[in-house]
Amino acid sequence: MVRHSSPFAGRYTRYVLSVLLLGLLGPLIMWDSGIGYSLFSIFLAVLFTIGYDALIIKIAEQKAEKMVEEKSSLIVHAVMHGPERKGFIVFTEGFVLFVPTWNKIKTIFDAKRIVRHQFDGQFVELTVRFPNKHRMFQFSVSEPEKVKLMLTEKSGESLPYKYDKMKKNENV
Repeated sequence: MVRHSSPFAGRYTRYVLSVLLLGLLGPLIMWDSGIGYSLFSIFLAVLFTIGYDALIIKIAEQKAEKMVEEKSSLIVHAVMHGPERKGFIVFTEGFVLFVPTWNKIKTIFDAKRIVRHQFDGQFVELTVRFPNKHRMFQFSVSEPEKVKLMLTEKSGESLPYKYDKMKKNENV
């Protein structure tokens, strides 16, 4: 198994390989066979980069809208830590969903129940209030600035951790 430095490196590897192999090398090799093969190779390179992502984003949007019956306002590539699933974080009018790429949606929560959100680079940690407990969800997102703006808009400012005040008072 190949280990990557970023959770989104697989997507970037696909971009680079398809552009290099099908976009540049393919037309150079197939130029003698005919211009049609070269154009078809360039078409495949565009299809594997832009087309695949557009199709997967559209599928994620359809799954999310079908689940909560609300229009989505932001869709961002994400990796959910724990089960290590790749997918998308989808924000709708009142909900935040994690939509796995090839599995069923299992993570849905009301945006008003998000108590705390903390960012560290691409890493996002959400604390969500449930009836009997608080639960934490960890994600790596491709566009943390957009997610931060959407979270503050939907759930308000992030509340501090309850023991942070006690630690500050002990040092005084």
